[in-house]
Amino acid sequence: MKYYSRAHNKSRNQRPPDLYEYFVDNFWFKAADLENQKINEPLRGSHKADVVIVGGGYTGLSAAYHIRSKFPEKKIVLIEGACCGYGASGRNGGFCIATDLIRESDVENPEIHQKNVEVSFYGMHFIKRMIAEHEVDCDFEENGMLGVALNEKQAQELEDYGEKLKSFGLDSTFLQGEQLDAQIKSPLFIAGLHVPYGANLNPAKLAREMKRVVEDLGVEVRERSVVTRITPGKVNLVDTELGDIRAPVLVIALNAYAHKLGFFKDRVFPINVFQIATEQLNKSQWESIGWQNRQGLYDMRAKFSYLIPSDDGRIVMGGSDVTYYDNDAICSGNDKSVTPKIKKDLFAFFPQLEGLRIEHSWGGTTTYTLDRTPSVGVMGDHKNIYYGVGMSEGVPTTQTFGRIISDLMAGESNEFTSHYVVNRKIPYAGPTSLRGLFVRGGMWMMENFG
Repeated sequence: MKYYSRAHNKSRNQRPPDLYEYFVDNFWFKAADLENQKINEPLRGSHKADVVIVGGGYTGLSAAYHIRSKFPEKKIVLIEGACCGYGASGRNGGFCIATDLIRESDVENPEIHQKNVEVSFYGMHFIKRMIAEHEVDCDFEENGMLGVALNEKQAQELEDYGEKLKSFGLDSTFLQGEQLDAQIKSPLFIAGLHVPYGANLNPAKLAREMKRVVEDLGVEVRERSVVTRITPGKVNLVDTELGDIRAPVLVIALNAYAHKLGFFKDRVFPINVFQIATEQLNKSQWESIGWQNRQGLYDMRAKFSYLIPSDDGRIVMGGSDVTYYDNDAICSGNDKSVTPKIKKDLFAFFPQLEGLRIEHSWGGTTTYTLDRTPSVGVMGDHKNIYYGVGMSEGVPTTQTFGRIISDLMAGESNEFTSHYVVNRKIPYAGPTSLRGLFVRGGMWMMENFG
C-alpha cells in the first residue's frame, strides 16, 4: 500500500506549498491569546533525529506524546509550518465526541464491539488525563451532546439513533415538548436526543497546551518551518524552507495538508468548513434560549449546523454548508463566503436573538475520504512512515491516532493496533481535475434530497 508519489516529492522544481496564512479571524485563537504567544524558531541547517513528525495539530502532538512515553531515549522532532494548532485542530467547532470510531457492524461480535468502544472513548479519556496530570487549560466542559430535529423525519432518525446507541450499550434520552423546551428553546426544534458522553472545549487552547506538554517531556518542536519536500527512504529526508532533517522513522500528521507534499493525493480531498462567534450574550438573552446545561448542539439536516456556548458567554456556530476549491486548494481562514448562511441559520433557530452581533468569522480545511472513514497505519517501502489521515470529525479521534501510531511503532498487538481503521485501504477519490464537479453534484443532492 503506497499512498505517496516519489516523482512529486523528488521534483526539484516544486513550488513550496501554501500551508498557512496570517491573522485568521478565529475566536479560538483570540481566546487562546495566540497573538502574544511565543512561536518557536524554525528549523535551520541540517539535522538528524530518530523520529520526525510532520504536522503540529492534534495527531502530531498526540503522536509526539505517546512515542515519547514509549521511547524516552529517542530524539523526536516535530515540524510545523506555522504554529501548533494553526490548522483544523485550532479552528474547529469545539466539539469533543467520543463515539466516532464505533462501527455498527461489530455489534454482533460483543468482544470486538467492546474493544471498539474502548478505543473510541480513549481520545476523550486522554484529554481528561492531560487536564488532570498536566494542568492543561482548554475550557473543557463535559456536558454531553444534544441533537435536534426540525421535522418528523429527522425526529424518527434521532429515535433510531438512540436505539442504535442502546445496541452499543450507551445511554441516551429522547426529548420532546416540555422536556426539550427545558433544554433549549427554539421554534424550529421539535425533538431532541441527549447523550451524556461528549464535551465542549477551546480547540486552540488544547493544541497550544499539548505543545507545552510535549516540550516539557523533551520533544523538540520547530514551528514556522514549512516543509517543501519529503523524500522517503530507509532514512527519510524532510526539506524545509531553511533547513533539512533526516530520520529513520517519519510520522505524517498533516491530514488535509498531506496532498501538498504528495501523500494520499488520489485518496482524500480537502473540504472547507466555516464558523462564527457572536458577541457575548447578556443574562436575558441566555434565558430566552435556555441552554442552561451548555451541551454541544447539532441538527439533523444533511448540511447540518453545530453550536456550543463559549467559556465567556458567546455562541460559536459552524456548518450550514461546506466548500471545495478546485484542484484540492486549501481554504483561506478568512474566506467568509459561507458566513451569511451560518448567520441565517442562527437567527432561524433563535429569532429571539435577532440583532446579536457577529464578532468573528473564519474557515479551515479538513479532509474527507469517499466513505467518510479515516485511516491510520504504516506505509512505505521500508515500513517506516506512519500516518493518520481522513479525519473529518473527531477531536478525540486524532488523540487516539497518536496512541495507535506509537503502539504500531512499538510492534504491539492490542485492541488499538487491531482496530478496523488500522491500515484500512482508503478508496480511490477520483481524478483531481473532476473533483469539483463531483463535490458540487454531491452538495446539490444533499441540499435537495438529503
